[in-house]
Amino acid sequence: MESPIVPLNDADLDRHYFRLLDLPSELRNKILAIVLLDPRGDRTIDLDPLNYRRILPRLDIFLVSRRIHEEAYHVFYGGHTFRIFPIHGRFFGNKVQPLLSRLPPRYRAAILSLELRLGPGWSNPPMSWKVNDQLGLEDARAVRKMKVFVECDPSHEIFKGFRVNKEFFTNFSGVLLEDILRRLPVLEQVEFDGYPTVRRGILMSRLQLEAKRQGMRIVRGPEWIVDSDAARLVDQFSTISLM
Repeated sequence: MESPIVPLNDADLDRHYFRLLDLPSELRNKILAIVLLDPRGDRTIDLDPLNYRRILPRLDIFLVSRRIHEEAYHVFYGGHTFRIFPIHGRFFGNKVQPLLSRLPPRYRAAILSLELRLGPGWSNPPMSWKVNDQLGLEDARAVRKMKVFVECDPSHEIFKGFRVNKEFFTNFSGVLLEDILRRLPVLEQVEFDGYPTVRRGILMSRLQLEAKRQGMRIVRGPEWIVDSDAARLVDQFSTISLM
């Protein structure tokens, strides 16, 4: 019986496939962004035990060729925000090497955005949360925007009896942010955000003061803006009288 399978010739292949590198660079970057960036909009990368499922498969494209790798890693590292110090429980310890220090200098040089998340470990911050040469912030020569998110403020009276003292975490966080800002060579803007209970607290005020001292432009983050807009609407409707 004759086989129904017809072998493909070169003409058939030309009709069904195209060469990615023959496309204009703008289109190549859009295609690489579809492959490398999370379509759900989750663009913050931290040390996480699920990275092998969420991120690692996307990086297979790095292995296609040297040229594809050169273009792809700029899209990947430039399209995500990288957390400076890890907050996941498995990577929250004194001997944990932060994500940035694990990256080669050329990958750090492609990063455009960093995040510092404060709150975890407020009573006993890990010894690994320190700014040093191994962290490689000086290599981040393209980072012009940094995000700071505050989860809790232990200076609040609700933490009394559990904290080291009222100023401990505020001072720790202020010095940490100051050290980070001093080492980022071209940083211009710091975006502050946090949960509603901490936005007008002592910790947030100290952090913004450190940013101002370093000449940074200060902006509010998306959660802060959304909550402010919602509060403004409530105030507007509260002034409306019903006839």
